[in-house]
Amino acid sequence: MKNTLIAWLFCLPFASCTSPVTQMDLSGQWTVCLDSTDVGMDASFGGKLFDTSITLPGTTDEARLGTKCTLKPALEKPQLLHLTRAYSYVGPAWYSREIQVPSDWKEKDCILHLERVLWDTQVWIDGQKVEGHEESLTTPHEYDLTPYIQPEKKQVLTVRVDNRKRYDMSVNDLAHAYTDATQVKWNGILGDMYIKAVEKIRVESLQLYPDAASRTVKAVVSVYNSSSQTVPVNLSLQVKGKDDGKSYASVETQAEAVKGYSTVELTCQLGDNAPLWDEFNPYLYDASVKLVSGKSTSLTTETFGLRDIRHEGNKLVMNEKPIFLRGTLECCIFPLTGTPPTDEASWEKLYASAREYGMNHLRFHS
Repeated sequence: MKNTLIAWLFCLPFASCTSPVTQMDLSGQWTVCLDSTDVGMDASFGGKLFDTSITLPGTTDEARLGTKCTLKPALEKPQLLHLTRAYSYVGPAWYSREIQVPSDWKEKDCILHLERVLWDTQVWIDGQKVEGHEESLTTPHEYDLTPYIQPEKKQVLTVRVDNRKRYDMSVNDLAHAYTDATQVKWNGILGDMYIKAVEKIRVESLQLYPDAASRTVKAVVSVYNSSSQTVPVNLSLQVKGKDDGKSYASVETQAEAVKGYSTVELTCQLGDNAPLWDEFNPYLYDASVKLVSGKSTSLTTETFGLRDIRHEGNKLVMNEKPIFLRGTLECCIFPLTGTPPTDEASWEKLYASAREYGMNHLRFHS
């Protein structure tokens, strides 16, 4: 996606990778029960395996579960107003399968990661409710399974997904993050699904704040310590060119990881000649933070570009040069699946198509 503002506007804040971790892929065959009368909580559905199978990642539409669309082709308002789901279902759905984590996970923390879910999730292991509750429409749902996992033992993992509206976000349900018009009232789990084994003292997140004028980047490192003791750690930040591997800066510090979350800030001076980012020279950097605690190591890398954008009167200026936004609206309408894709290739194709028409940005509703 070179030579466009698309990467700057939408992709840079989210581009990341982490150090290799032990990971159990949860994609494949699950069992499912649609709970249209909402009795599953009282009936203790958590921990049960159901009679109906479903392939995840996927949706109840793809599994042909729910109310089948009976509209016939016609030039009438119900058919022309917006797309209609092939099989509609709004309500709780319970998804269960057996898992068995390996014995060498005993000294690790076990985190369940569900990349894309609507709207509300809750989780059980062998019928025991996992602490926590997630209700994001866009960001991954994650749960700490550590207290509930018994390595080497077969256990039943249950995820309850409730795609009913939780908050009134707009007038007449017109928020495009949750409306039939953009095909987003699906039920299921999309994208990456896995349980990962991570260090008990680790980099939980890395936020970068680049400043083009000073050629610096500030890293705000969130450190998580699931043990009961305060532990000394060594933190280092290294910045390199993403494509050419050129080393620009590094800094190191000592810190103490208290129980729970703590924050450490590191700032790197990249040098007066560090390239700036624009649509004609989309130079990117990788900022890697490594945490060392005893024999354990945690590494996280984020990608960023150096650019400054502001306005001068009615003009937009990037890196002291005028820019002109040439873009279009992307409503996340994907009629073949009824859901937005979660793979990079699909979005690269969409961005490339926009670029071929001379555009340099996309605007997303909601």
